Amino acid sequence: MLATQAFNRMQQKLQRYIQDREILFRSISHDLKTPITRLRLRAELLDDEKQTDRFNQDLDDLEMLVKGALQSVKETDIHENIQAVNILKILVQISEHQKDKIKIHSGIIASFRGKPLALKRCLSNLILNGVKYGSRVNIFVTDSTEELKIVIQDNGPGIPEDKMEQIFHPYTRLHNDSEGHGLGLGIARNIIHAHNGDLYLINRKEGGLEVIVVFPVFIKANKRYVKNTD
Repeated sequence: MLATQAFNRMQQKLQRYIQDREILFRSISHDLKTPITRLRLRAELLDDEKQTDRFNQDLDDLEMLVKGALQSVKETDIHENIQAVNILKILVQISEHQKDKIKIHSGIIASFRGKPLALKRCLSNLILNGVKYGSRVNIFVTDSTEELKIVIQDNGPGIPEDKMEQIFHPYTRLHNDSEGHGLGLGIARNIIHAHNGDLYLINRKEGGLEVIVVFPVFIKANKRYVKNTD
């Protein structure tokens, strides 16, 4: 019975992950085609035929690059093998250039079965978002017999309650700064779902945002690592 329930939960998570990815890539493809089409129309208005041809050639090259990049992203999970991952090592690598802004708190942590580059991208998005909007970030890593939990706390403005789900949609941004495209959180959640995990966002009573990443115990390995920066 327990095995059946675990299998059903895993199947539901995989279906949700596939749906999330389909929405993400469909949105990216659609939005990138629009400016390229607009530029093609403007190229046709040029008086110089040679310039028009060169312009269209550049746009052809750009379109091919876009298609190649999207295909590469789609296939990232296929080409990266699952292996034992030292989560603490990844967190240290992410924080090493901003040690004054990022502090890691942890005890004994088991090695984790996953895709290292995908996990690093996911955690980088979450942590660097916290630094960007909250200046300082505290990361708490705990390991139990049931789950591996990573909690990322910042002291930024948080997220309005009515935007908690919308923020994961492609190109959704709550700030007007010129950096970023509003894809980071959606990508991070997709990667977590691909590892059968969950991502939660909570506005802290003290102020700031708390990001909770939870991975189930059955995809952890046996080797253990220790880092305690308290």
